[in-house]
Amino acid sequence: MANSKSSEGLNAFVNKHIMPVAAKIGSFKPLIAVRDGIAMAMPLIIVGSLFMIINSFPVAGWSDWLSKTAVHGISLAQILAKITNGSFGIMSLIAAFGIAWSYANQYKTDGVSAGIISASVFFILTPSIMSGDKVPVEGFPYTYLGSRGLFVAIIFGLLSAWIFQWFINHNIQIKMPATVPPAVAKSFSAYDCANGKCDYHLLCNEPRLSSIM
Repeated sequence: MANSKSSEGLNAFVNKHIMPVAAKIGSFKPLIAVRDGIAMAMPLIIVGSLFMIINSFPVAGWSDWLSKTAVHGISLAQILAKITNGSFGIMSLIAAFGIAWSYANQYKTDGVSAGIISASVFFILTPSIMSGDKVPVEGFPYTYLGSRGLFVAIIFGLLSAWIFQWFINHNIQIKMPATVPPAVAKSFSAYDCANGKCDYHLLCNEPRLSSIM
């Protein structure tokens, strides 16, 4: 009997004091955007994790066999690593798009345009690799496109989407004539805020971003 009263008292306390706070936190737009963005990357995370496990399965001789067995001159270990990098290894890029997409949609603006701009900003901020050869070759390391860049993807995904919706909701955009196709007009409406947000690299240079990632 005492246990029943104690349980009822605990439930009443939770419903009165904790549930309202949890409901407010659950309806917080940035948290919803982060949840949706990570969920968008989840299928790639699962697929990449599966191939990562296959490539590093803890069985004696398994890794050696994958390294020695080749298909068209490429070892199975390299093929599995490529699949992992192309799925699990780009989770931050997908999250940057998904977070901005969700956040902009919550403000009744074009989520796809916000997501594309966010992905562009993420690439601008990501430290690149430049070779020292006579013909310079520039590339992006998978290191920062994967889990290591997730914090930056969250921060700038939210920030870029907020700036995007602010421009749109304050009617700061290029308006095209009614004869222009809707898809073209929509892309021009995002031009001003895209131009502003792509200057993030002036504030966050690569050395600073490297320390964050």
